[in-house]
Amino acid sequence: MQKAQITGDFPGEAQLFYEHYCAGCKEISVPNAMLKTQFYFNDKNGVGLLITGSGKTSAGLSLMSLLSWDAYDFSNAIIVSVGCGGGSTGSRIPGDLTVVTAACDLELGHHTDAHELADPDAKHTWFHDDDYDDYSCKRLNSELCEKAYALIQDVPLRTTAICKQALAENFPSQDWALRDPNVSKGTALSADSYWKGAEDHENAVFVVDYYQCPDPYAVTEMEEIAVMNAAECFGLQNRVVSLRVVVNMDTFLKGETPESLWLEGSDFDSKVKQENSETLDIFEPGMDNLFDAGQIVIDAALAGELG
Repeated sequence: MQKAQITGDFPGEAQLFYEHYCAGCKEISVPNAMLKTQFYFNDKNGVGLLITGSGKTSAGLSLMSLLSWDAYDFSNAIIVSVGCGGGSTGSRIPGDLTVVTAACDLELGHHTDAHELADPDAKHTWFHDDDYDDYSCKRLNSELCEKAYALIQDVPLRTTAICKQALAENFPSQDWALRDPNVSKGTALSADSYWKGAEDHENAVFVVDYYQCPDPYAVTEMEEIAVMNAAECFGLQNRVVSLRVVVNMDTFLKGETPESLWLEGSDFDSKVKQENSETLDIFEPGMDNLFDAGQIVIDAALAGELG
């Protein structure tokens, strides 16, 4: 499979960070890493950029491979984990930036089809299993999260007219959907598959409530619980800052269905067009929002202001 494009006219999650902190640095091969892993290190500013690939397996194994490599001393590193995700319908909108205060695994537990439930009025199809509690939910360092939030809470965030119009049409008279993007704290749900739908939204809300996370469910993504578990293996769990920008919603918009989005398959370029509800043309300004906030946090870490 192709590796992530690090440059181009349409920036992905890593490009703006590469251009600012590691421009011109050659890719470094990390021993025993996943094939899609990319790593760059700038020895002038001390910033390393690790592109893990999508999903919990890629994220966990890529970070484990890097942290276990004795070519670098990561004992005092601050891990700034950045990426995009789907927003919790009813609270988050595209363009929002979340400081993640806890990460949960949506798969670890028991799942069933709604049609199999004895109670036809049940709202969730996920059931807890305490055998997984040691690694299914991780709280980030609250002091570090507060420092990061204080630094970026007033960062101006971009949106688009098309995105605002789509939200207004799908959620008329709903104040949460009509506001401008903002920065907030919240919990990230990590899933092995990219999902949308009201049923799994209810599962996500229930999982976060069950684990009594410090902040409500805000974003769904595919890596953060793996990042936290890998960091913990090296004693770095209290040195992780996680930022997620919302680029789509966790429920369907504009009359889209699973079949219309996924049945035939589509490439990335088709998913970022304004007529497609996957991103509503917010992906590119979302990447700018992510970088604007992430740069502030990274610069603070380099200055020793995060501990």
